[in-house]
Amino acid sequence: MRATSKLLALALTATMQSAMAGAVFLDFEDVQATELLTNRYAAKGVTGSGAAWTATSEACTYGPNNDSGDISFFRSGSCGALLLAQDWTKPAPAISKSLTLSLSDRFEGLSFVYSGSVAAINLSVHVFDGVGNELNLFDANGKDLGLGLSGLAGSPCTSTLTFCNWSSLLELSFQGVARSVVFSATDQTVLLDDISFKTSDPTGRLPEPASIALVLGALGGLGWSRRRAAR
Repeated sequence: MRATSKLLALALTATMQSAMAGAVFLDFEDVQATELLTNRYAAKGVTGSGAAWTATSEACTYGPNNDSGDISFFRSGSCGALLLAQDWTKPAPAISKSLTLSLSDRFEGLSFVYSGSVAAINLSVHVFDGVGNELNLFDANGKDLGLGLSGLAGSPCTSTLTFCNWSSLLELSFQGVARSVVFSATDQTVLLDDISFKTSDPTGRLPEPASIALVLGALGGLGWSRRRAAR
């Protein structure tokens, strides 16, 4: 009986953990047009504001007519990204702009890659909790980065493309839990991709009753078999 109870506890714990841990991932591969981000990923609990545009690539084709995309970028295996721009259809002023990504659920970590069209993109990243307090950042090795990551540089293309060199994956964790991240950079000089939010509950849902029922049923059968074997 004690062994069965222990098995039950372990199984339920595993079921809860699988449902309560994960990530919200944005790779923008569903993007078919260059447009303001806003509520495109509301179903994932993500909203965008500020200078945030989905970006289609000139190196890819879209729609029934196989039209080329709008933004001059290339990344192997990718046809979508997020452009930091106030209005990509107009000449870019040499001033800093910001975009904000907010989650309906809390997140505990953040990772992304980026491409800069010039060296001096002045990319910075700041993370905030649900009441607007900025959180301390740590890199993948646990190094304390303080309040915000700033001074990230770009790598210009040697080809005719505007964006082609991409950073390695940047992974950040926080002192606390976050609700929003703000990216700032010189207008129209930065693309972001593969943005992942590490969350404790990406869906906001508890384990499905059917999953728990299957666990209980299987353990009930195990207990019955053990009783028969003991007779």
